Amino acid sequence: MIVKVKIVYISFFVFFLVFLFLENNNNDFSEGADILFHNGPIITMEKDQPNAEAVYIENGIIKLVGDYDLLRKNIKKTTIVVDLKGQSLLPGFIDSHTHPALSAFLHNMVDLSGFIHRTEEDLWNHFADKVSDYNPGDWILCKGFDQILVPDLIPPHISFLDSIAPNNPVLIISQSLHSYWANSHAFHAAGINRTTPDPEKSSYYERDTNGNFTGYIAEQAAFEPFKKEILSSLGIKRLKENSLMVLKDYAKNGYTSITSMGITTSDKKVIQLYKHISSKTSTITNRILSLLDILPKRENTVRNFIFLRYDAAHLFPTSSANGDDFFKIMGVKLWYDGSPYTGSMYLEAPYLDNHFTNNVLHIPSGYTGIPLLTKNQLSSYIMKYQSEGWQVAIHAQGDIAIRDIMNVFDNIGLPSENDFRHRIEHCILIDNESIEKMSKMNIHPSFHINHLYYYGDALEKQIIGASRADQMLPLKAAAENDLRFTLHADQPMFPSKPFSLLHTAVNRKTKDGKMLGKQNLITVYQGLEALTINAAWQIKMDEKIGSIKEGKYADLIILDRNPLETDKEDLRSIRVLDTYVHGNKINWSQ
Repeated sequence: MIVKVKIVYISFFVFFLVFLFLENNNNDFSEGADILFHNGPIITMEKDQPNAEAVYIENGIIKLVGDYDLLRKNIKKTTIVVDLKGQSLLPGFIDSHTHPALSAFLHNMVDLSGFIHRTEEDLWNHFADKVSDYNPGDWILCKGFDQILVPDLIPPHISFLDSIAPNNPVLIISQSLHSYWANSHAFHAAGINRTTPDPEKSSYYERDTNGNFTGYIAEQAAFEPFKKEILSSLGIKRLKENSLMVLKDYAKNGYTSITSMGITTSDKKVIQLYKHISSKTSTITNRILSLLDILPKRENTVRNFIFLRYDAAHLFPTSSANGDDFFKIMGVKLWYDGSPYTGSMYLEAPYLDNHFTNNVLHIPSGYTGIPLLTKNQLSSYIMKYQSEGWQVAIHAQGDIAIRDIMNVFDNIGLPSENDFRHRIEHCILIDNESIEKMSKMNIHPSFHINHLYYYGDALEKQIIGASRADQMLPLKAAAENDLRFTLHADQPMFPSKPFSLLHTAVNRKTKDGKMLGKQNLITVYQGLEALTINAAWQIKMDEKIGSIKEGKYADLIILDRNPLETDKEDLRSIRVLDTYVHGNKINWSQ
């Protein structure tokens, strides 16, 4: 009996010591430093007080905004005084549509993108050089395959991939993230053989006339068996390390919050990882797992607001009132159409009929794309998640896709007492009819603006034609209809760099310098709104972040110059010098 009592006391004592250790080493993000910023310019993004001389922060909250002579009276011995020396202070940017988990998955892959390769020869020489770095049996994973930015690029046949890497499974992911290519070893490793049925009509394993695989894999459902095998081979340790590096990269680019849009996982551990990394306070369980090196050590990082896939109901918490101001599940992501570069963008008029669309993008003559959901399915999903209090975000690129969605919303009806702030994502070819409906129904767009920069020339000349290319991504029309629109890069499709998005929005020039849609130019200030206060509004955080205002969190960035006074053509060259989240300076060095 005495021995049992001693064991109980010792166990309780050990538990108490562990609890004290965890309480003293929890790395909570609750207390930022006291800081006084001055000697601006300071751009508040508040229309009633657009600029300020100084900003005083206490415990990570903006306490005072205004005259430096008044604010400096609050300086204490512990206050950090930051002389901006003419550099600009702005509210932190908010990435309204991004994929950190997918970015972490792709992080270490061989880069075959058109961002670094200009010719087919250069690309395949790079790939061949990389093959020698791998041991037999190792997966060789490649990203960024792009037949538009690398104009002479021909998709690889399975026999070519077998010949260049005969001892390894190879998988190549397109830049659009809708197409894939694999060799024979990869098909075998994923358990796919000649008798394996295609998972969907729009997602399949391409076969030749003899029923043999060509190596081409269309859309995500067909890719899923490969992804599961790849995740197993990568190992959780590398993915955890990659996740931290990706989040630091967002901060380095000037983002203080991100919206993880349609996180593609069925594993609750992925949600647990991001909740541990980003929440204001980690749970005791997660802190213990961090001590055991199962979860990473917490560092100050960006806020993370998540939309889950419509087919991942088991990942949703019991209530939309979950999480905190650092990490929260916001809503659900649906896909109604696909990509213009695979022919799955759903259009009113067909794609152009030419060699490029028919033989490079594999789009049949006269094709307009098809919806990925029936209207009844879309309606059912919207009603289900809306009734549970979740925001709904829907991927839609084509004019008919967006029109269908608005008609479904119209038929359902949005309860007037609820401010859902539902969204439509990407909106390449949204038309005036849909814009006007969105304005009346309090549904707002997030524009994938760099389609215009990277692919505008191809869209105009080879995919949808000059007339539609000139009308695409109508930012000014959205603004004139009082839509609170945002801008995004859809990383990892394009790099998540806010000044690249801003540059495209206010110049509307393709990579080759051609202007498309001059009538939809917006101002630099409107572009900054899309990246700050509008993005905060779309995730219902506009009372807490998105501008420099008393009572809001001190989520701030320091820039090397004022974007409002920078030549529009030079916006891409603006540098982010420092990033603060809740008054904490983010260390983004790797």
